[in-house]
Amino acid sequence: MTATGETVAGHCGVGLIEDLAAAPLAQALADFGRMHPQATLELVSAPGPAMRRAFTTNRIHLALCDPAYLPEPPRWTVRLPLVWAAGPEVDLSLDPLPLVLFSQPCRWRMPVLDALKDSGRDWRIAFESTGLAGVQSAVRAGLGAAALLPAQVESGMAARGLPELPDVELAMVRRPGTEGDVLVDAVEELLKSLI
Repeated sequence: MTATGETVAGHCGVGLIEDLAAAPLAQALADFGRMHPQATLELVSAPGPAMRRAFTTNRIHLALCDPAYLPEPPRWTVRLPLVWAAGPEVDLSLDPLPLVLFSQPCRWRMPVLDALKDSGRDWRIAFESTGLAGVQSAVRAGLGAAALLPAQVESGMAARGLPELPDVELAMVRRPGTEGDVLVDAVEELLKSLI
């Protein structure tokens, strides 16, 4: 941006699902903010319904989350894999398989359960949480297996031998009326390059 002579300034609200806010994406946005001291980034991490409210009340300019919750057609979408995570002491052959799940509303939950059902695996809920930190803590403690984005699987926690999981779709929407805003353009391009 500095090569073009354009000043990156102003305010940009960015909504990210928690899975992305906890990934290296947050660090990249923090670095962006330090590189552009006249720009103010406001990052909001919330479940889908709250993300929709933040978008429709003009709190955020860009939202990157499940497209089912977005009020506008997506500008672009991306499909990301889900993978299994479990502590090394978890016996993945247990019947029923102990699961660590995100609480509702979680639109990725049913495809995970369907993958188990389609493979003939019985399961039980061992732990449920509304947040990524709780899910990761339960996996770390060995309470069961969880389906996560690869960036959220801690070292030594990748689990093998469980049914293949579906990809999930994320979409980016942008608040109408922000076209040509140098800051919002730059943040959208940064997000797109990192996802």
